[in-house]
Amino acid sequence: MWFKRLADGLAPSLTRRVLLALLLAFALIWLVLVGREYHESRSSESRRQVLWRVTDLLSVTLSPGGMEHNRQALETSDRLFNASRRINVAAKVEIDYPGDLLISARTRQGERIYASPGAPATPLSARDLNKGVVQLKGKAYRVAERLYPAGYLTVFEPLIPDEEVLPFLTRQYIAPLVIAFSLILLPLWLAISRGLLPLRRLADYLNRRASDDFSPLSMSLPYRELKPIVQALDQLLRRSRDSIARERAIVQDAAHEMRTPLAVISTQAHALAREEDAEARQQNLAALEQAVARHSHLVQQLLRLAALEGVESERRQQVDLVEVTRNALIGLSPRAEEKGMELELDSPDGLLASLALVSFLSIVDNLLSNAVAYGRAGGRVRVRLAAADGRIELAVADDGPGIAVDDQPHLFERFYRGKAASVPGSGLGLAIVWQAVRAQGGRIRMAEGLEGRGVAFHVSLPWLSPS
Repeated sequence: MWFKRLADGLAPSLTRRVLLALLLAFALIWLVLVGREYHESRSSESRRQVLWRVTDLLSVTLSPGGMEHNRQALETSDRLFNASRRINVAAKVEIDYPGDLLISARTRQGERIYASPGAPATPLSARDLNKGVVQLKGKAYRVAERLYPAGYLTVFEPLIPDEEVLPFLTRQYIAPLVIAFSLILLPLWLAISRGLLPLRRLADYLNRRASDDFSPLSMSLPYRELKPIVQALDQLLRRSRDSIARERAIVQDAAHEMRTPLAVISTQAHALAREEDAEARQQNLAALEQAVARHSHLVQQLLRLAALEGVESERRQQVDLVEVTRNALIGLSPRAEEKGMELELDSPDGLLASLALVSFLSIVDNLLSNAVAYGRAGGRVRVRLAAADGRIELAVADDGPGIAVDDQPHLFERFYRGKAASVPGSGLGLAIVWQAVRAQGGRIRMAEGLEGRGVAFHVSLPWLSPS
């Protein structure tokens, strides 16, 4: 039991994913803030701007006259400023106090007004001022100098080493980000939990439905983002409902179609068993063989149609379409000769392509078989095969009686045979053609046949040249 609970707890969770994304966002914010602060703390120009603001603040105590007054004012400012710095800076950075700011002031003529203990007694060179960092008694200081009406004012700030700055920067944002994360976490968790409630209700509703209930869902989800789920489920149920209806129709139609050849087989088998006359027995045997052949053909057509409607797509292979089509014509030559029909092939010498061979054979065989079966005696059947605009174009045309207008909308329906059909058949040929064309992402259309007579079927398939 505990193992199952552990597995459930470790299973992928949308709530956990959102919370981890939020935690990652806060971690990135923390890294950006620390990086920004570190960059500013290490930037000479940025720190010099700070020192210049400090010198501007201290310059308020200076007056153009009265050197003693200026010295006393700077000395007082020095003590107060650094006393405040010791309290605030040391408490803020939580590290060893880096040291006092050093102040140095001199008149325009170079006479010293005031210098903090440890500040250099002589003016800095232009090179040191431009560099912005000086060494005083073995310690690095950042330096900034301003010129005022009362004279020159220079401020030195002790540098804090990286090993002390980075720990401080990494700590100073942790507390506020943890507080912010906690404040955001609760409303976010509530929003996710309540947002997933409709999905849980939908799952419970689907679990309670009967296994044979494919009616549309009567449940409405409150959120706009969840409505496509119900719509997709309704479409899935509709396709399942239609598929089951088609399968039932196939079973019913197949049972109806098989009833006739089976009855013929049974009748001829009984007659053959009782018949004593040799000639009559031969006629009964021929009729029996014809019924068996028709039944076998029907079963093969049903199996082929079921295979084409399977979920697994047929593997493509390299094939010469001209050779395949020519062999199909050769196979139908005896039937065409019996009716005095002429078979023609208009194609290049060879046409290599990568496609599903069995599906292509189903298309060619069924279109040719229909053309020969329903074409007129002494007529023509022409097959045209070509490649154009990246597609395989196949056309099978005859000059027979054609197809009645009323029958045309039902051409590709299973077991449908035209009202004026006089040739035995299963009514599955064109249904197989349509399914094979669709399985390969192709198109099929019907047009006028040869010389304004008969019918022509044009098939267009995507062409993949062999690698």
